[in-house]
Amino acid sequence: MPQDVVDSVQRDIERMFDRHIFDFLVQYFVAEINWIDQLIHPPSFLAQYQEWWAKGTLLSVVDVEFAVLLLRICSYASQFLPSPSHTIDTIRGMLLADIRNTCDDIGDNLAAVCTSLDTRGSLLRVQHLCFAGLSSRCEGRTNAFWEALNGAIRVAQRVGIHRDAVTLIPGGMHELEKEMRRERAIAVQLGPTDKPNSLLSRQLDRIPFLPCSMGTENLPRMHLAPDIGDVHAPEAFTERVLQVHLAGFWRSFGPSRGAEYDLTVAEERYERFCSEFLTTLPSAFALQPDQKWDERLPALPMQRQLLWMAIFDSVCWNFRQVLLLEPSYVLSLPPYKQVLLLSQKMALAMAALHVLQAVSALHAMLGASHTRYTGIIFHTFEAAVILVGLCLDPDFPGDAGDGPPRAITTDPLGIRTASLTQERCMQAVQDGLNRLRMLADVSNMAEAGARTLARLLGRPTRASAVSHALEGSNCVQSWSSDSDEVCWSSLEHLDPNQLGGMLPAAVSEDWYPNLDLFPIGFDLSSLPNVLV
Repeated sequence: MPQDVVDSVQRDIERMFDRHIFDFLVQYFVAEINWIDQLIHPPSFLAQYQEWWAKGTLLSVVDVEFAVLLLRICSYASQFLPSPSHTIDTIRGMLLADIRNTCDDIGDNLAAVCTSLDTRGSLLRVQHLCFAGLSSRCEGRTNAFWEALNGAIRVAQRVGIHRDAVTLIPGGMHELEKEMRRERAIAVQLGPTDKPNSLLSRQLDRIPFLPCSMGTENLPRMHLAPDIGDVHAPEAFTERVLQVHLAGFWRSFGPSRGAEYDLTVAEERYERFCSEFLTTLPSAFALQPDQKWDERLPALPMQRQLLWMAIFDSVCWNFRQVLLLEPSYVLSLPPYKQVLLLSQKMALAMAALHVLQAVSALHAMLGASHTRYTGIIFHTFEAAVILVGLCLDPDFPGDAGDGPPRAITTDPLGIRTASLTQERCMQAVQDGLNRLRMLADVSNMAEAGARTLARLLGRPTRASAVSHALEGSNCVQSWSSDSDEVCWSSLEHLDPNQLGGMLPAAVSEDWYPNLDLFPIGFDLSSLPNVLV
């Protein structure tokens, strides 16, 4: 680097806070947070971290790029504090807000230096752009989140992260290092969205913008069993690969945006999902899981809930258009299709309930404390809106829910044995609303979700079923924006068709008309076969 740039970088490095704070945040991130997105390989990163501190003056773009990655990770880690394991809002006397501001300010300066000296970028740049996006999303800055994702995709395409991992570094690599890069390629595809492009696009009702063409040389191939003395134990990265397989399964049905909802086709998709995907899950991630490794692999139970959230959310996507069917269309259906429609509404309700159960379990595993983790917030809101929409439907069963039998022999949603009532659904919504209100203390996204959900619940709708079911319970309350008290009133006059504007609630059609997302080209079909 030119000397004037070296001097400028050094001035920013000297503004960095005490190393003990970095050590704490890095250790906290590796132990408590990295299991979610797995954008870094901890042993490799920690080795680089020690080497970086020993360098002194930074003389190369790679060293400056690593500094940006370190700062982004520390800023992101601070978003999860205070926590049950660290209950104060300072680290060695420095406020968490000041830590974040310092990391972001210096990180922005150094990132600009790297871009000016190396326009092509590197895997390090893809990673720190992803972490910048994750931090922005935790803060509720959606525009900044999309911009960071846009930047990460552009850089990933330029450096060929979707192609042969061997080409990413000249001179060849050790096989283990190649494997780490294969895993990071998938991690980048999943982050910073918590889901592959296909799942994200489904939730936004958009056609996926990334085609399926990931080179086989860039896919995980080694079995890196955890160091617990059991070669059959699931790898730490298994959940990430399963998420991509899940996206690949649903994507195999092709684009459907704008297509008319077909009850028979939706049922066939669900039957194939049960028989071709769910039955092939590894035992540790099955819906009836083998939990023998849970105590030795602390992240495994939480990763299992992440996968289950995605699984049941995908079932919601398959059936959620039943909420938008016009009454005249429903009345025109032959009797057997009306029975099928009722069955699918029950399946949608059970899937949404399972999403909320997985969210609740994950939140409890995280200490049931205040968190900015958007996976909990987003899935709570989406599933709750679906349940509200079903309870506004006059045809939705309000009693035991012993609906018609399905054609499939498996029953992953537990419909046959479930006591599916409106009271149960609305209580689940109330629990979700309470969770959003609690998280609103630290999250703008949760605050917006709680306010929107409470406004939806506060509109009068059908009192005959819902209000009677909730009468006398703590759920029947009223919403007052002045007192910030979230309550429910009777649900008597709300038109269910108004729910169309709530699905999906995540993004509007015209929020990002100028966002240019270049295709990377991941081939989901060539992923390693971890489904057994």
